[in-house]
Amino acid sequence: MSTFFVISISKLFYAHVVPCVRDFVYTIPDRFRNFPIRYLSIVLGLAYLAIILFSYRRFQSLKERYKGIRMHYNFMNALIKDVDHVSKKGKEIDEKAHQHWDSQLRPGATVQLSTEERAWVEKLREVVRNAKPCCDTFERLSGRRLFLKWFYTGLMDFREIGGLHSKIDGARDEIFDLIYARTYNQILKSLESSRSNVRSLQDRPIVVEQQSSPYNRAERIQSTLCIEQKLNHLINRKPDIVRDRKEEIQYDIEFPLKLLLAFLEDLNGLRMESEMEKAWVENVEDIILELQHDMDRMRWLLYLGNWIARRQLKNWHHSNRRELISLIYRKRYPWSFKFARRVPSRSVHAGSPKKQTSSSSSQATATDDADFSSRLNDFCKQLNQEQGMDDFKKLPGEFRDVQKLLLETKKVEGIEHSRKVWTDQLKKIVEDAEKSFNANRGAKPSEWSENPNKTDSRSNMKAEVDRFLSALYFLQACIYVLRIELREENNSVVGLEKNIHEVVSGLISKTENCSRHVILGMKGIGKTTLAKMVFDHRGIKHHFQNFRFWIPIDDIVDEDKKVILKKFGKYIIDPPATKKEGTNKEGKEKDYTLNEVKEFLKDKKYLVVLDNISSVEAWDSVKTAFADSTNGSRIVITTRDKDVTSHDDHKGRDPYKLPLRTKDESFKLFQQMVVLPPEPSNDHELSPDAVREAQKVIRLASKVVGRCGGLPLSILRVGYLLSGKDVTSEEFSRVLELMDHNPTPWSETLASNEKYLSPHLEKCLSYFRLFPRDSETPARRLVALWVAEGLTEAQQIGDEQKPPESIAKKYLDDLISLNLVQVVERKPNGKTKTCGFPSALREQLLRRDPNSSLDQRLVYNFDENDARNSYSHGTQNLLRSCRNPLSILFFDTREGIKPGEDIGQFLRAGIASGHLLHLQVLDLEFVFRPQLPNAIRKLIHLTYLGLRWTYLEKIPRSIGNLTNLQTLDVRHTYIRKLPSSIWKLQNLQHLYINQIYRSLILHQPSGKSLKNLQTLQGAFVDKDSPLKNSLRRLTNLRKLALAFQLNLSQQTTLAESLLKLRQLQTLKLSSIDEMGRPQDLKATFLSSLNNLSNLYLFGKFEIPSINGLPGSLTDLTLSASRLSEDPMPELGNLPKLKSLSLYSGSYTGKKMSCFKGSFPELQVLNFWMLQELEEWKVEEHSMPKLKQLEIRSCKSLKVPTGLRNLKALGELKLKDMPVEVTEEFEKTNKQSDIAHFPFVIIEKTNKQ
Repeated sequence: MSTFFVISISKLFYAHVVPCVRDFVYTIPDRFRNFPIRYLSIVLGLAYLAIILFSYRRFQSLKERYKGIRMHYNFMNALIKDVDHVSKKGKEIDEKAHQHWDSQLRPGATVQLSTEERAWVEKLREVVRNAKPCCDTFERLSGRRLFLKWFYTGLMDFREIGGLHSKIDGARDEIFDLIYARTYNQILKSLESSRSNVRSLQDRPIVVEQQSSPYNRAERIQSTLCIEQKLNHLINRKPDIVRDRKEEIQYDIEFPLKLLLAFLEDLNGLRMESEMEKAWVENVEDIILELQHDMDRMRWLLYLGNWIARRQLKNWHHSNRRELISLIYRKRYPWSFKFARRVPSRSVHAGSPKKQTSSSSSQATATDDADFSSRLNDFCKQLNQEQGMDDFKKLPGEFRDVQKLLLETKKVEGIEHSRKVWTDQLKKIVEDAEKSFNANRGAKPSEWSENPNKTDSRSNMKAEVDRFLSALYFLQACIYVLRIELREENNSVVGLEKNIHEVVSGLISKTENCSRHVILGMKGIGKTTLAKMVFDHRGIKHHFQNFRFWIPIDDIVDEDKKVILKKFGKYIIDPPATKKEGTNKEGKEKDYTLNEVKEFLKDKKYLVVLDNISSVEAWDSVKTAFADSTNGSRIVITTRDKDVTSHDDHKGRDPYKLPLRTKDESFKLFQQMVVLPPEPSNDHELSPDAVREAQKVIRLASKVVGRCGGLPLSILRVGYLLSGKDVTSEEFSRVLELMDHNPTPWSETLASNEKYLSPHLEKCLSYFRLFPRDSETPARRLVALWVAEGLTEAQQIGDEQKPPESIAKKYLDDLISLNLVQVVERKPNGKTKTCGFPSALREQLLRRDPNSSLDQRLVYNFDENDARNSYSHGTQNLLRSCRNPLSILFFDTREGIKPGEDIGQFLRAGIASGHLLHLQVLDLEFVFRPQLPNAIRKLIHLTYLGLRWTYLEKIPRSIGNLTNLQTLDVRHTYIRKLPSSIWKLQNLQHLYINQIYRSLILHQPSGKSLKNLQTLQGAFVDKDSPLKNSLRRLTNLRKLALAFQLNLSQQTTLAESLLKLRQLQTLKLSSIDEMGRPQDLKATFLSSLNNLSNLYLFGKFEIPSINGLPGSLTDLTLSASRLSEDPMPELGNLPKLKSLSLYSGSYTGKKMSCFKGSFPELQVLNFWMLQELEEWKVEEHSMPKLKQLEIRSCKSLKVPTGLRNLKALGELKLKDMPVEVTEEFEKTNKQSDIAHFPFVIIEKTNKQ
């Protein structure tokens, strides 16, 4: 290279320098002119040439120094940007939070830096400012280092290059002092905590942050194969030049290069969260580009002398080796940052589509891995056994360490390319080590000292082993460093998982006509969040390709039609993403007509989301833009107005009504923003004061969340105040006070729904005000009270007479769908278990009409924190406040005997004074052992007596005088025997007794029968029980839950009685022994019960198969049935079955199959503790409507064959399953159809 450089410079010298020197000589005195000009020119030229050569050498040295600080400078600059970005976003969030609350509380979105950390950041800014001129100067000089500019700039840059040396050295020292300081790691932790807090508050209704674009590898970065070919060309063109460096180049250049390129492939599509991640990737790309350019420039070296080429190749090798390796080691230390892929919290994994790997390919890979593992083990044994090869004996341990790491990475998603290259490289090292070992084995150590050639061989062998060890160390570092960490993503769609699946499935259905899909709900309930999740769903992107349009309407009214048209043009015809930079400088938007929009959408299969259509008029003003196409186009509308859903004859489905979140969903949403102390346990060594404080914080947090009423907007507003800091009980108490003054948007919801409230619905809604604030009411209790209070009546619907209980349940469902009542907890089948009335809504009703619904209704409420505490008014005052009440509801959950004594005194006084003699409803649920006076017999108008959860041990005999009693509830009490006077209650319709204590009904008087009884739950029958023979007379029974201790022959008599109950709709039979364990159960008689819809059977079937079930069943539960024959073929023929639960011991076989066409209506399927079940096969077109599948504690079950055939499945819940099984479930799930994957919910896993 030097020769070529000298020749070129000489030509330029004689063309430009010599004439200038000649002119200069003519100006000097005559006595000096005799000195030959040519000689003088040569001397000056050689001096100039020496300066240029020296400048070049110094610049090359400077370049190496610059490379040493370039990466650190870029990282420090990126770190400053990250600190500034997180700080800025944190301030924005704090400001937003204060806009919603007039509070003294200070939100803490960001983790505040300590004084030492702030000083470090300021020092960092100073160092970056000082280093920037050095870096800029070098880049400017580097741009002038082109060959033709050397001559002109060599002298001019000489002094500048010399000064830059010292500046870069100084900057390097300052940088190293900073990054190796202890404070740096503290900064990274604080930054990550702040970033996590900020992320948890973004993409919310209050703050919306635009996500960064996913990473795409630069096109200028060539593929691994292309770079490998260049390296091979460089090596093979002149083997004599690189013969002593061939292996070193492969290990030092090709190996790291492959690893980095593979990792860039894995990063494709990843959204990078920090500037540090971007800086590292940019450094990788820059170094790879420089390497590519160097390889291109190295080609001409092959035409120069071997000495020059070999020298330049050596310099190129060392320089690039150092940079490539430093990329890996410096990422691990000192920078210590990690790439992250976000996964949903709660262990809920939305199955992202993944390229499906054929079973044959997977099998081949597994076989290849097994062969390599066997080969490696054999080689390691050979190394350990060989004598005199001590150097090689260092390898087996490192081989095994790398192999162990590779096995662990199989559980890590998103690094498929890297994992393949790691495995290939390990195989390459093992292969080379085998060759070296075989070439050197047999040599005796004594020969190495006697024979110089043997000594060289020994030296070469040691160098090779060192190279293998170095490669293995480097590979281990890569496996640690080049990976993507899975981090829990705050799941803003908590409670919307099923809705997402439902909406997506509806949008990609095979219906060709253009259809409208409406998402309906109150303000802040998550309509826009749901629509965004659907809009960005990968299945939707795949289905609608490039024609997805999001149009925010923002409460535009009908007279603003021009504004709507501008939005249509802006977001559909001329979306921002298609505008070229620099256009439309004045911000003027073109006006469009609906016909232009219609013409643009013509012949396109599109998805248009109209977010926040506020009225029917707003929809009417734009609907003509959408033609009645037949190409599968869809329109999604989010609205609060129920009229929009029913307006015109739209071709679509029923609206997607978003409910308020449940208690569990609300708390999980809250915990994504606010860090609460862990529940105190034996694992946490806390002081008593700390335990009490933690318990109080959790209790108050639950109360705060409960007061939000399940509305995400309210939950998030509270979360903003408390995020990013350690919350105390005092702060929670302050928040509870503030929440009383924040009724919106409940008032808006109440006002907008008033026109949909029938008089009956309005009375039912008003009834909620009788319950204490923030109370959670069982739906069963509410329905029973509504019926007892006469708020519902039987109705004729079609040809069927619906009982009051069914109508009450419908009313409750209607109030829930209007977002006026919250479902606090659901049953396993999805039905409402407990519900609540939002506190703010309750306050609205009380302020608007304080006395409504309280007429002739008395509430006895003991609550120390409620100003309306009725107990504090005294018994006499309470009785005088409501003379002759028709109903009394007691709410007193105090422990001890005091509540029972107080209420007993109240009842005695009220009956004695005559104030309670017209009482119809008496509800004492949850009151501990109320003292029921014998005078209760005087309450002859009583129709409802609720004693559930009172733990009473007996009830008065005089209860038989309550001849108008229709409902008696003594479940969860200690009452073992009901008095025989119970048979006098001829109007009794619902009787709930305690099965746990085997409650018996004493002897039935002759001729007495509860002929009107419709519900009997919790009864126990044995061979001496009078109820055994009396059941046949209860001909109006619709619901029966019965436990019995009878042998099969005695069960025959019982079965004959049950066959007389033709009105039965719900039946629960439990055959148990004296310890409550399952016994033989006779169930072959059930086919004659044609009205039976809900069946629960507990006990061992007398035959190992199931048959003869009535075709009317909609809900079936089997437990401890001990069926050895697959029940699915028989059960699959039940035409109306919607819910099926197979619990512990119900099936003891190993295989189960669901055939084509089976279970046509099934929506819910539960497998619990089927320990022997190993295989489950699901054929295509089986269970076409299955929405929810739960598998719990089925420890032997493998992933079902044909799981992807369940196209309607929206939720797959796995609980207490082996880790290996849950991982395989997720993997299989991700390989299913891109548009039809369920949410996988892993509640708990135990590694087996």
